[in-house]
Amino acid sequence: MFSVLLLSIGLLVVVIVFFHLSKLREINKMNAQMAAYNEEIRRLRADTKDVNKFKAEKEDLQRRLNKIHDLQRAKTGPVRVLDELAMSLPGKLWLTSLKEKDGKMELKGIAMDNPTIAQFMTNLEKTGVIKNVELVVSQQLERKDLKLKEFTLTCQVLYTLSPSQPAS
Repeated sequence: MFSVLLLSIGLLVVVIVFFHLSKLREINKMNAQMAAYNEEIRRLRADTKDVNKFKAEKEDLQRRLNKIHDLQRAKTGPVRVLDELAMSLPGKLWLTSLKEKDGKMELKGIAMDNPTIAQFMTNLEKTGVIKNVELVVSQQLERKDLKLKEFTLTCQVLYTLSPSQPAS
């Protein structure tokens, strides 16, 4: 009986040791897996920092490219407006003054008659870079037996439109 008890206790110890070693092996395996996952997380965090850095650099470059594009359009805008203005001039109409500030332009000139002024205003509206053309003053002017019309127009200038961009 004592030997059965001793044998039972010995068997119980062997089972406990086996169970303990099995669980110890699982814990070591889990610790190794956790260490691998932590290393992967550390590596991914470093990659994420790189990605965020590249995104920030990309946004900065895009902002710079947009600024360059805006400057290029601003550089060619006034030339295009003056070209469109010159091409809009009908015969028998002369400009005597042109002032522009903050996209608002004032044109003064002399024409043979009111229909010529109206044609000029229509031509300006069709350019796409000049809009909201308004007649401020049109008055009779006599020079050496000629009855002329002196006029003042105001309009809005759109320097930033590209040639392919429609006017709104």
